[in-house]
Amino acid sequence: MKRSVLFFVAAMLSLASPAFAETTVGVVNIQQIMRDSKAANSVRNQLKEKQKSFQSDLDSKEKQLLAEDQALAKQSETADKKAFEQKVKDFRTKAANAQREVQTKKIQLDKAFAGALEQIQTTVLAIVKEVATEKKLTLVLTSSQVLYADSSLDITRDVQARLDSKLPNVKVNF
Repeated sequence: MKRSVLFFVAAMLSLASPAFAETTVGVVNIQQIMRDSKAANSVRNQLKEKQKSFQSDLDSKEKQLLAEDQALAKQSETADKKAFEQKVKDFRTKAANAQREVQTKKIQLDKAFAGALEQIQTTVLAIVKEVATEKKLTLVLTSSQVLYADSSLDITRDVQARLDSKLPNVKVNF
């Protein structure tokens, strides 16, 4: 039984050998490209600017709500109870609306960022295909899937150089 299993494995390996001989492999470091490319940096810079703007708006609204809350606290003892309750209700509505607005803006930022990254990734994929065709590669793996690869298999620099040339900036649509 052991001999037949060994024979079967040996036969399979001998049949598979020609396929391995014809396979040419490349490796690309997608994380490095998404960290170092001009397009990715332009997206990050735009996102930082928009976050600063949103934070500034948020700080101003927070100060306004805090001042209104303090004013309400002062009026709690002197104001008409029914009128005061209405003011508290209005304040809570305002605070809830501000919180929803913050959540909406965060969702907008996340969607815009994801859309810009998708544009970069789509372009990277097209460039990887171009490089693979030119170098006659039949298989390209991301470096995160590879434990070891000779540096001659790495096409990251070629891909990033082409990406920087083809897509130096990405407009983030907020």
